[in-house]
Order: sequence, then C-alpha cells, then structure tokens
Amino acid sequence: MDTKPLEDLGLTKTEIKIYLALLKLGQTTTTPIVKEAQIHASKVYEFLQKLVHKGLVSYVIKSNKKYFTITEPNYLKELLKEKEIKLKKQKQDILKLIPELNRLRKNESYEIKAGIYEGLSGIKFVYEKIISTLSKGEIQYIIGAPRIINEKIEGYLIDWHKRRIRKGVKCKYIYDSNVRDYGSVREEMLNTEVRYLPKNIVSPIWIEIFKDHVIIGHMKEYNAILFLIYDRDIAKGYLDYFNLIWKASEK
Repeated sequence: MDTKPLEDLGLTKTEIKIYLALLKLGQTTTTPIVKEAQIHASKVYEFLQKLVHKGLVSYVIKSNKKYFTITEPNYLKELLKEKEIKLKKQKQDILKLIPELNRLRKNESYEIKAGIYEGLSGIKFVYEKIISTLSKGEIQYIIGAPRIINEKIEGYLIDWHKRRIRKGVKCKYIYDSNVRDYGSVREEMLNTEVRYLPKNIVSPIWIEIFKDHVIIGHMKEYNAILFLIYDRDIAKGYLDYFNLIWKASEK
C-alpha cells in the first residue's frame, strides 16, 4: 500500500504503522498493536493519543483496560479539508506579509549584481522572475537550451509559456539541435521564434537574456546551478552575441 498520502496529511511513519495495524486487528489493546506494528511498547500510548487527537482513533474502557479502534476511514476527508483550510489561511497570511517585507527590504538595485540559484526549484524561481520582470512586447532570449531541462520540468514550462503568452511576452530561442521535438512545440506557440544550433554543437550550458539580466545555467540530472547577473552592459553584450548566433543558426 502506498502510504505517502497519509504522510502528506501529516501522519508520521509510526502513526501510519499503528493506524494500519488497527485496520487489520480491529478493536484491541496495546499489546497486539505493538506486535503488529513492530514498534516499541513504551511509545505506543504516546502515538495512539496523537491519533485520537487527530480523530483517527477512538477507544473504550472495558474492565479498566483501554481498547482502541480506528474511526471510519472516510474521516480522512475531514483531515484533508482541515489541511486545505489551513493552507488557504497560510497563503492569505503570506500574501499580506509580502508587501510589509518589501517595505522593510533595503533597496539593493545597485548593490546586488548577481545571485546563485540551485536545483529545479532554482530554475522555476528564475523563470518566475523572468515573467514578472518582462512586460508586453518585451523579449526573452535563450541560447543553447539543453534537452535535460525539458525532460525534467516540461509540464511546468508549458504552463509558464501559457502565462507568458497571455501576458504578451515574446521569446526567441536558439535550441540545441537534439531538442527539435520540444522546439517544434514552441514553434507552434504565439510570439515565439525558434532556431537551432548546428548538429556538431551541443552546449552543456544555456544562456538567457531578459531586460538587464543574464542567466548562465548548467544542469546534470537533478543538479542545476544558475548564475543570475544584473547589469545593463553585460546584458547588452550577451544580446549582441545572441544576434550574431541567431543569424547563423538553423530554422
């Protein structure tokens, strides 16, 4: 049985073991639970109380002994609702907090010139920065987008492009030649131009230019590192390189 959904609801591995043991045993005392769940006897009451508190386990007392049983599994829906309500409130609280944090934040436009981001979350963070920075009619430029990025986060990228197109942001991509299958999908998108590097060039890095920003990225498996540079002159220099390569690239 896949127990990850139970973990996602907030149950610990030990709580899940006890819960599944009770499903199998029915109403019982702690001794059979310890044996079935293979947990330490000294901890069983502690975790049973946590499950009782969560509404997943109840008990009755017979002859001065506690007999535990699970509540209806449908109650898990209630836990899910509670989690959704909590997440909704957390989202509202964070959205309220962001303007206050921005007011407190020191203006670093001229002080911070570069940043380093890692992992798939780093790629997504940078892409959210791109879409929030560019306005209608402005262009994102890419040189040498490697295949591995599309293989790892294509679903996210497709959604990103939908939002980008709705906003009216344009793209000019020079892909590696081995990603024509992904490139052909982009070719059908509005406000998107695609060309390809020669077959003998497969770039281990990619470069993105947007407004006064340059991204230099490298990825192996799930390990990605991105350097984000904020400088008008550097961005202009890379854009000049892009235009030269664009003229020499293949359609």
